[in-house]
Amino acid sequence: MTFLNPLLALGALAFLIPLAIHVLNRSRFKTVEWGAMHLLESVIKVNHRRFRLDQLILLLVRCLIPVLLALCIARPLLTGSKTMNPNTPVSLLVVLDTSYSMEAMERGGSKLKKAIASAKELVASVNKGSDVYVLQLGDQPVPILDQPVFDASAVVRRLDQVEGGYGGCDISAAMERAIATIDKMSNAHRELVIISDFQKADWQEILEGNAAELRAALDNLKVKPVLTFMPVGETVPGNVSIQSIAFPAKAIGAGEPHTYRVDIHNHGAAQKENARVILRVNGKEESISQVSLAANGSTQVLFTHAFSQPGSHVVQAEVVCDDPLEFDNRFSVSMTIWDKLKVLLVDGDPSPLPLKSETDFINVALTPFSLGRFQLSDLIETETVEDRKLTTEKIDSAKVIVLANVSKLKEAEKVALVSFVEKGGVLFVFPGNRIDLKWYRESLFSAGNGILPAPYVIQKGKQEDSPHKIVAQHFDHPSLSFFNERSNGDLSDAEITRWYQMKEPETSSSNELRKSTSVLARLDNADPFLMECSYGKGVTIQMATTCDADWTDLPLKPVFLPLIQQLVTTTASRLVPPRNMTTGEPAVAMLKGIEEPQTMTVRTPAGSERVIQTSLVDGDQVATYRSTIQPGVYSFSGPDKNINFAIHTDRSESSLELLDQEDVERMVVATGGTTAASSVDYLANDQLRRNGSEIWKYLLAGFLAFLFLEIVLQQRFSRARA
Repeated sequence: MTFLNPLLALGALAFLIPLAIHVLNRSRFKTVEWGAMHLLESVIKVNHRRFRLDQLILLLVRCLIPVLLALCIARPLLTGSKTMNPNTPVSLLVVLDTSYSMEAMERGGSKLKKAIASAKELVASVNKGSDVYVLQLGDQPVPILDQPVFDASAVVRRLDQVEGGYGGCDISAAMERAIATIDKMSNAHRELVIISDFQKADWQEILEGNAAELRAALDNLKVKPVLTFMPVGETVPGNVSIQSIAFPAKAIGAGEPHTYRVDIHNHGAAQKENARVILRVNGKEESISQVSLAANGSTQVLFTHAFSQPGSHVVQAEVVCDDPLEFDNRFSVSMTIWDKLKVLLVDGDPSPLPLKSETDFINVALTPFSLGRFQLSDLIETETVEDRKLTTEKIDSAKVIVLANVSKLKEAEKVALVSFVEKGGVLFVFPGNRIDLKWYRESLFSAGNGILPAPYVIQKGKQEDSPHKIVAQHFDHPSLSFFNERSNGDLSDAEITRWYQMKEPETSSSNELRKSTSVLARLDNADPFLMECSYGKGVTIQMATTCDADWTDLPLKPVFLPLIQQLVTTTASRLVPPRNMTTGEPAVAMLKGIEEPQTMTVRTPAGSERVIQTSLVDGDQVATYRSTIQPGVYSFSGPDKNINFAIHTDRSESSLELLDQEDVERMVVATGGTTAASSVDYLANDQLRRNGSEIWKYLLAGFLAFLFLEIVLQQRFSRARA
């Protein structure tokens, strides 16, 4: 046993006062001889021992009263062999859950505010010499300071600045980083505290199997930390979230109307009536719809919008209803609206007659409004050139190039074409009766190392043979997924009477620029109909038959127009750096045609601004921002250019169900940790580990009991003597 106030324990010496009084009173008497004394001698002999015992009991009680009072004031502690020195510094690592479910409102405020308050109390309580590290738990683990620090007050100040909205909850990544960090901290005693709402969707994986791995990782550390789970908050019913916004994957032009589908889910057990869904474009309210949400049900809302200006735009949907969690009530997407998409059509078999040139049908499909003299404008701007008049300058100026029954190219144009694809261009190759098979095989396919997906082998199909059809299937490729909805057209309606067999590569390429080759569609005899190859930053798409009506009636079918439109616009849009990503993926802005380095300002979802410099990559200025740790819109502003990126997170946290107490206890047992209901509970347990158990309350009760006992005994013994 030890004392928190050891000097005050000296007050126990006050027991000498009643002892001295007792001794002095015993010596203050005188002998008086009187005649009847002999009559009392027998009584005295009988009661002497009882009188003496009563006096000793009363003396003992009176001595214990000051002793108990002094010990109570000195605050004694019951200690064990493992108890630390109370002033021993520790290494404290706090994993603070800042995922978006922590922003749910409950009695007394949000869970996040309660968690931050608990973390501040823990950090502020550490002794001098302790090092502290706080790791925010989100889609990615984010420390509030780069490394452990010995200034606890600095950590407390940074905790005051912590905000939520860090997306989902990657527990495995956070624990891996926490374990690696605490293993390098300074002090012999180490504490790992996890403050979270312990949402079921996040912690189920730990509960179902990863707990043993976590325990093993902690056991294998040089100094094993004390693991403590601190639950914060309670289950909040009735959340509504926007799960996604579906938007066109292809390139969109100014003035072109498109539909946006907003997917909404009600995670609560009660129906939500009259929920308002608002569509905003660049922050301006454009449309409102009202819906009812069934309990634990989903619904969709459709909006149509046409952008008047090209550039980077933000479309946001928001649902407004009685909801405890506002973070997931909004969802944003970044839209790139194109001005014009230049397509160069290289005609290998030109003709003065209408629809007889090799590129006539594809030209109509790409520019239907312009050729039909409609008021609407086409996104695509085509230029047709005969193969013998093709120049390197025309190749360099195009976004998309179509080779239609081109026999072969001169060496300079071939080199320019390969460079065009490598730098991010899109190439379409259509065969015909004029192509030089050997040139395509040796110059463009180049033994599996070139830009062509596959070599053309032999021409198949005869006039008298039955025509073949394109296999109707579920298409995974973005360009063809449009036809998974049969109302958009059926590719199997077309008949293919003649085609070139394309031999699929059997081995991988030795050229690092050539990344992947795939078959997009097949004929009903299993021959490839459409193939794709990624080369450098660009793409080549190769068809087995012609783009005119010589070998197939596909150009005569209504499905031909959306097929060509989807192939060109979707493939071209894929070559633009993505603008809609998940947390952690870098946002990359490309400034084409600019040679000098530029300065760009990045505005984050939290409202802060960062200045970054562009760098020259393959002839273009590229700005890269990697700290996309918070979901939301990141806006790049620079020289005459604004670019928006929408960063998303998984919406599993929108279900606010928490682990129940039994599950938490199972997890604690499996990981070898402990629980603390609050920071007060944790600090009390920590004090017990450091100092032992305080027993002053029991001593106070004993002091009061002995006071009462002294009065009772005094009265009783006095009556007995009387």
